[in-house]
Amino acid sequence: RCYILSNNNGKIQLSLRQSRLNPKSNRKVEDGEITCIKDVKKGQLVRGYVKSIAPSGVFFGLSTSLLSRILFQNVSPYFVQKHSLYKKYLPEGKLLTAKVLGVTDKHIELSLLPEDTGMPSVLPESLDLPRYDAEEEKGEADDREKSEELKMKTKRRRGDSERHHPLSAVRLFVIRITFKIHPSCCSPPSTHFPFLQEAKPKKKKICPADENDSGIEVYYREEEDDDQEEEAAKQKSKIKKHGEAPRLQVSMGFTWDEDVNAMEMPALNQKEESSESEEEEDPQSKLKKRTKKEKELEKQKKEKELCKLEAALMDPSRQPQSADEFDRLVLSSPNSSILWLQYMAFHLQATEIEKARAVAERALKTICFREEQEKLNVWVALLNLENMYGTEESLMKVFERAVQYNEPLKVFRHLCDIYANSEKYKQAEELYHTMLKRFRQEKSVWLKYASFLLKQGQAEATHRLLERALKALPTKEHVDVISRFAQLEFRFGDPEHAKALFESTLSTYPKRTDIWSIYMDIMIKHGSQKEVRDVFERVIHLSLAPKKMKFFFKRYLDYEKKFGTAESVLGVKRAALEYVETKSSIAD
Repeated sequence: RCYILSNNNGKIQLSLRQSRLNPKSNRKVEDGEITCIKDVKKGQLVRGYVKSIAPSGVFFGLSTSLLSRILFQNVSPYFVQKHSLYKKYLPEGKLLTAKVLGVTDKHIELSLLPEDTGMPSVLPESLDLPRYDAEEEKGEADDREKSEELKMKTKRRRGDSERHHPLSAVRLFVIRITFKIHPSCCSPPSTHFPFLQEAKPKKKKICPADENDSGIEVYYREEEDDDQEEEAAKQKSKIKKHGEAPRLQVSMGFTWDEDVNAMEMPALNQKEESSESEEEEDPQSKLKKRTKKEKELEKQKKEKELCKLEAALMDPSRQPQSADEFDRLVLSSPNSSILWLQYMAFHLQATEIEKARAVAERALKTICFREEQEKLNVWVALLNLENMYGTEESLMKVFERAVQYNEPLKVFRHLCDIYANSEKYKQAEELYHTMLKRFRQEKSVWLKYASFLLKQGQAEATHRLLERALKALPTKEHVDVISRFAQLEFRFGDPEHAKALFESTLSTYPKRTDIWSIYMDIMIKHGSQKEVRDVFERVIHLSLAPKKMKFFFKRYLDYEKKFGTAESVLGVKRAALEYVETKSSIAD
């Protein structure tokens, strides 16, 4: 049952949407129908099929009339040089979930990235492809380094060219102050130069001052914007070598009242601090060396672990031990129902029923629609799951969905087997009655129900069922149905009643050699030697074609060679010679 969308020039477009087939149903529509660009909004999650892969990106079909494009950088977080790799993992017709990044009047931009859709990446991690974000970070870092170097060069050039320009405004930064101690001096330097501030040296090295050196080291440059001045001050404060910047010459001397020993203390403190800082730097450098070694050891350990993991993954007999390993397997073989069923069993062993259901639903969406048997296997597994862990209502919902998406008869038969294996005989019998009403002309339904009744010990019900089957089925099927019922009687019911069915059939159709052959096989397996020999004697005296008679004589001879004596073997050979002589005399 389907809905006809259009019929143009002999081409019919159909739809299997439940909203089309049953417009009055109150079921929630999982994927809304998209007919035009107005139905798509930015940030919306949509599902569609891969149409093709071109050099400009992946073309994604949202409906029969609406096609969108996905750029390669939005397909996967990995950088792929060969676009042919996408064709392997994105075959035409694959169902995927995408996020709408932008919508214009004519174009729709989508994304398949995991951070947008919440789904796994279309390319597995096992390919070891470089990521886009790592390449971008590396490029940004290189760009930052180049821009900083260029700024430094331009600033140095401008400073060198305009350093001695007359009447240029400059700003002074005090780098270091060195004082000469003289006994006749009594007043501190701050009385003469209140704008000067002592700067604590950060290094142990102290350069001696010349006789004409005032001891004040300064740095000057042009006044620019406040932001540029602050950056220049930070960069130049790191440079502490003498002779790199000109000094300010002061002609007058210094006098202070403090004792000479009081002024020596800061120098000692500076030496102690500098020595302490050097001592602190030494263990830090050692730590850096240690971390490099540790990093190398960690890399070696990681490589060994990766080698072990690769060897384990290459082992075909190894069973996956985690959900991630199962995800990798189903990504590599998405149409294999065995892998999906193993994934479900993995969650069921941990009593994670909801996760097992989610895996089943994911399998039904992932497996290609052409793989009908693979999809049916997953449906049967989901029916088993609901039968064991769900309710009757949830089981019926799954059953109705399975009937819609698969051949109904197969689904009915599988559910009957599930009921019988779980000893829910009442539900199984009710389902068989429904099948007999819906599939009256199917011979397999009558035989399956007969087998179920005989296993339950309901022989009389089986006899009545045979009468109903002969009335419902066409006449050409009667002989085969009676033969199959007799075989079931031999296996699960009354052997005498089975013999009676065969005898009545053979008396009515004595030239049906196929029925004779089946009867012989069953009698050899279940009957006595006398009964088997009686059947053979009856067959070899029939007036059949010579070719068929030769077949039965050969079978009779093989049986006697295996279970009889030399005399019985000679008796079969004499009977065969007599048959040949009579045939030749009739021909003469």
